[in-house]
Amino acid sequence: MKLVFSEQQGVFDRLIEDIEKQIDDAKAGAVQDAAEFAIAQGQGNIAAAGFGRSRQALQSKFFANEGGDPAALVFFSMPFASVFERGATISGRPLLWLPIERNLPGGIHSPRQYGRRLVSVNVTGKPPLLFDAGNRDLGPLFVGVSQVNIRKRLDLRRIFAQAASRLQEFYEKRIKG
Repeated sequence: MKLVFSEQQGVFDRLIEDIEKQIDDAKAGAVQDAAEFAIAQGQGNIAAAGFGRSRQALQSKFFANEGGDPAALVFFSMPFASVFERGATISGRPLLWLPIERNLPGGIHSPRQYGRRLVSVNVTGKPPLLFDAGNRDLGPLFVGVSQVNIRKRLDLRRIFAQAASRLQEFYEKRIKG
């Protein structure tokens, strides 16, 4: 029995290059798939928490990173998002004035934004109320509280961890074609 090897110029090199390209493409695709998964699941979580209009604030950016180490950055550009991710207690100095929205014109969220003179009405045992000094018929516009507790409403960290844990699954799907 005789075994003969023959080498054709560059065939082996091209084969290795093709395999390396398939691996690099699969890695990049898997990272992009994980980012898309995180965005889709995260937007659902944001909408379920009552922030439907803010779900578009969850975005991703892909980095090819030459050298075979692709990365994706998934971020939530909503201000104070961490408050809703962890929960928080917000204290006033000395009071936090909460708007009573049904009595206010649209877009007004604080006494400073109201722009007209306000008068405080204090009733023993009840939180203080702010009324429009010129038109008390509008009803109370703001209620004063010493602090508010904001419960955890988002679970984006769990979703991002789940996307990262599925990276191998996304890679295997890509590499197998």
